[in-house]
Amino acid sequence: MVSAVAGLAIPLMAGPPPVLVVPFSTLVLVLSFMASAHRDPRKRVMVYPLVFAFCVPLLLNFGPVTWMIAALAGCAFLGATLGRTRRAAKQGPEVIPDPATEPMDVPGTTVASWAIGTDRFEELDPTGEKIDALLSQLGENFSILTLRRGSARLDAVGFTADAVEVYETDDVDSAAWHTLIASQPTTQVNHKITPQSPGQAEGESLRRAQLAARYFAVTGSRSLDVAWSHGSRPS
Repeated sequence: MVSAVAGLAIPLMAGPPPVLVVPFSTLVLVLSFMASAHRDPRKRVMVYPLVFAFCVPLLLNFGPVTWMIAALAGCAFLGATLGRTRRAAKQGPEVIPDPATEPMDVPGTTVASWAIGTDRFEELDPTGEKIDALLSQLGENFSILTLRRGSARLDAVGFTADAVEVYETDDVDSAAWHTLIASQPTTQVNHKITPQSPGQAEGESLRRAQLAARYFAVTGSRSLDVAWSHGSRPS
């Protein structure tokens, strides 16, 4: 905030006319806010060239250049800060600085973590609704959600919201992992019940992943309401 106020005050007092400084600086602030607030890192990056392309002609054609740089830089910094705050409020607090919270240091607490591009996020004891929302975004914004509680860990991996694979281990130092088994709807053929393979009801994968993740977040263990296979997690 201080940088933006100072950046605007200096050119208004000793630089180009306000009719140039105020609207251009406001537009830079809005563009910077939009860039930093967007969840998709690729779309965030695409906005910055617009800011650059807009500022360069302005700096080359109107002076003094030093004062214009102060105004634009201050507003760009303020817009980016406000946008980053808004994005973090929607996604959860970013893990800044590293390292992330160690679950063994917070006994009885579930640590949820995920990454969107180069931004890493963490939330302690997420609600069931937040877990459901995060799992529904798998494949859209990120591909893996990790829950840690003590020495136990659950990973939900997916490229689409309804193609979610869930892995759980009671001890991260162990090679033993459990894999959530996809449901297998059955059909009746010649009075015999046989499983349909490999499909499953629409939304079933996400529903089972949400059930398993919600239970783990509260207990740190596997839900008995879904089936698990025992083995090692594929690399």
